[in-house]
Amino acid sequence: MQLRTLLTLVVGLLSALALTALTLAAAANLSTYRSETAETAVRIRSQALGAFLTRSLYEEWGRIERSAASIRDLRDFDALQQRVDSMGSTDEKLSWLGVAAADGTVLASSRGMLRGENVAQRPWFQQGLVAPFAGDVHEAVLLARLMQSEGDEPLRFVDFSAPIRNADGEVIGVLGAHVNWRWVRTLVEEAAQLLELDVFIVNREGTIVLSTAAFDERTADMNSILAARRGVRAVFEETWPDGLEYQSFTVPDLTYASLPSFGWSLVARLDPTVLSGPQKRFQTQLVLGAVLATVCIATAFALISGGIIRPLRRIAGALLAQVKGEPTDYVREHRRFKEVQTLSEVLARLQSDGATDRR
Repeated sequence: MQLRTLLTLVVGLLSALALTALTLAAAANLSTYRSETAETAVRIRSQALGAFLTRSLYEEWGRIERSAASIRDLRDFDALQQRVDSMGSTDEKLSWLGVAAADGTVLASSRGMLRGENVAQRPWFQQGLVAPFAGDVHEAVLLARLMQSEGDEPLRFVDFSAPIRNADGEVIGVLGAHVNWRWVRTLVEEAAQLLELDVFIVNREGTIVLSTAAFDERTADMNSILAARRGVRAVFEETWPDGLEYQSFTVPDLTYASLPSFGWSLVARLDPTVLSGPQKRFQTQLVLGAVLATVCIATAFALISGGIIRPLRRIAGALLAQVKGEPTDYVREHRRFKEVQTLSEVLARLQSDGATDRR
């Protein structure tokens, strides 16, 4: 085997071993990097989704709060009805809006629903007499017989209410609103889809009141769900009932500015396929890069070693011919490398002595 071939193989093998070691180390660190990246991604996305949802609800709450503060007299029923109608109480957000007197009698309402009826026993009215109130999602009670459900899903609402005070600051009634739960669900589902998250909203009792992914009774025992019930903000990496491992983050209290608390916590999990695709592509590129680098190093060394070994090969051939007593062509002296220069000087002396002997 020629020295050039041997050296090229050795350099190629050493390069391959070094690059393989680096590739394996990078792949091992990539798993840690992926976990840390997923943790950051799910935390930021969860907080962004929670802020988007609560800000949207806050805007509706702000309308109710401002409207309640602007009412000072409940005696003009027509004016009250016009105010209710002007707030757009029939849009997709507010399913029902009404003004109730201090005894619970509804004085004005959306499309006249429940007008003249007494709502004194409803939580939104009782709480609204005391302070601004935001209630957990619930199925329609009094409105169930007046409004048609949307598909197979029963009518469900989130309650807003605020006290109405007269000029002396005395509570004279309550302004109440039923926010359409389907609108809230649509907000969450669209945001979750854009952020590539699965979202679960949990109330104070630990019940999952909204979910963008299928779940069963085992989901309630997940560490992230239990943390949400306890009001703990944390990141979890755990295997869910579907058998997949997710990075999850809990937002313990969904509220914004002066928006009263619904008692909701948010749990969001990041689909593992979101980051696995880029990770696999990076690993493939890493392996291909290592192979390409090995080939380039071996090829470059083969070209460079040719220039180094070529004078050695000429001198070796000339020395062998000299020893055999065969005529040799003059080999010029090489001074590029010390070892080659030494052999070149030896050959030159042998050629000189041979020429003297022949004379």
